[in-house]
Amino acid sequence: MKQNDELAPSFWQMVGSTMLSFLGVSKESRRKRDFQHGNPKVFIMTGFILALLFIFLVMGVVKMVLPS
Repeated sequence: MKQNDELAPSFWQMVGSTMLSFLGVSKESRRKRDFQHGNPKVFIMTGFILALLFIFLVMGVVKMVLPS
């Protein structure tokens, strides 16, 4: 029987792993699982979307702070 870490990650587990990578934290077992069984397209798209959200968040904060 396989351990939970050896199973292919679900979509939401891959999204969670991408979010954790933005913070620079993750378990070694999760990283190995993602690289062995994960779908690269999901990681790339999630990373792209999170990067865009971060950029828009920073732009919004800057517009609120700076005088018009």
